[in-house]
Amino acid sequence: SSPVDGLIANITSRKAVVGVMGLGYVGLPLASTFHRAGFNTIGFDTNEEVIASLQAGKSYLEHLPKSEELFQGLADSERFSATNDMSRLAEVDALLICVPTPLGSNFDPDLRYVEESGRRVAENFRAGQLVVLESTTYPGTTRECLLPIIEGAPASPVLGRDVFLAFSPEREDPGNKQHQMASIPKLVGGL
Repeated sequence: SSPVDGLIANITSRKAVVGVMGLGYVGLPLASTFHRAGFNTIGFDTNEEVIASLQAGKSYLEHLPKSEELFQGLADSERFSATNDMSRLAEVDALLICVPTPLGSNFDPDLRYVEESGRRVAENFRAGQLVVLESTTYPGTTRECLLPIIEGAPASPVLGRDVFLAFSPEREDPGNKQHQMASIPKLVGGL
């Protein structure tokens, strides 16, 4: 079977492993949403304090409803792990990149975290992975910035055959207790 057939089968059967890179106010609720939907989920972050807090079940995002309960539930689950070991990117079937894109002095997004995420994916790539950029950025970032980095992986993946790439704008609304992530429509654009 082809990589795309395997990916679709794993997603449909909930056997897919979902990775979320960047466990801040966008990434952690997203990881929690996939975990609640029944997927094995790996959270990636370079901040060791974030990883330690998640492993201990201690909240660092107080704006989330029932944050202590959410953090403890993830820490206690066998289907969730938090790590800064980027070699584990090879384990995921779908990776959602939710890293910061702070504005620079000219009010353009600083893409260094997106670029670094792309390099980490390229270093740990395996055929059949879906990579979705969720970070706030300008149109074209996925194609112009992320795609060349991933296509430059040692395995020379071919878009649409070996790797699947998309953009989906973040949909977190911090502090909104009425509409949580699972109830907000999701837009995804694939390359």
